[in-house]
Amino acid sequence: MTPVADRSLSMLGEQVERLLVCPRCTSRFAVTDGQVVCQNRACGFVGMLADDVALFGDRSQLSFFDDRHGVMTSVTTTRSIRCLCYDAQGQLVENLLRPGQLVLDVGCGPTLPYVKPKDTFVIGLEASFESIRANHDVDLRVYGTAAELPLPDQSVDTILAFYAVHHMTGTTVAQNRRMAVKVFREFGRVVKPGGELLVFEVSPWRPFWVAEKHLWNAARAVIGHRLDMFFYSERAYEALGRAAIPEAEFSTQRFGTSMLSLFPPAFSLPWLQIPRFLYPFAVNLYRWRF
Repeated sequence: MTPVADRSLSMLGEQVERLLVCPRCTSRFAVTDGQVVCQNRACGFVGMLADDVALFGDRSQLSFFDDRHGVMTSVTTTRSIRCLCYDAQGQLVENLLRPGQLVLDVGCGPTLPYVKPKDTFVIGLEASFESIRANHDVDLRVYGTAAELPLPDQSVDTILAFYAVHHMTGTTVAQNRRMAVKVFREFGRVVKPGGELLVFEVSPWRPFWVAEKHLWNAARAVIGHRLDMFFYSERAYEALGRAAIPEAEFSTQRFGTSMLSLFPPAFSLPWLQIPRFLYPFAVNLYRWRF
């Protein structure tokens, strides 16, 4: 190992020991020679450091995005998608974040759609190892799951989730719901009093939301793990927050664009573009203040 690589590993280890905790029992870590060990011996959780990433997930469980993050990046940087999903949203985030804050970006992908203020520390959490390894915008890269956040209670000023929640799925609609409730409870656990949870999502209009709920299980049985998306309606997000974080103040902000604008219904197929009126949905910020 070169001296530069050794210093990088040492710095990453210090950040892990200072900022992160065991995702299973929330005990502190000890880092030795690239191995991340929970200090609670009864827990026995072990992670590792590799490629400047703190690994707390199972690398054998490949993510849908592991071999597609390049395609996804090319799609999200197109003019139509930037206008629909990222330009106004990224500007809003830039105006909200403040120097000195600790920010958790859940499902951060290979790039951030906003410029973080100076002295704002951003932890990027991803379930795709290849995506998080490619991300050089965040200050600390973590491979893991939002259902078991490796962060202490009430430690984060702001949580951001850009179009990530709809990818948190199981094998049935009921499992999707339970997963979402668990994730939101984790969000509520780690946000500081006075902090915020900002979830940017697309929500199908009611007829399409009802159809999705009734058809999703059958589609999942046919398509398998390639169907890793489940979209929630506006009312469903309000209900999710009420069930998991009832003490937080909830609000919704809608971003308006033309129903004639084009978008790829499957981002991994960038050549497939349809107008929004064929699958009408709202682009919203769901916001919880603690």
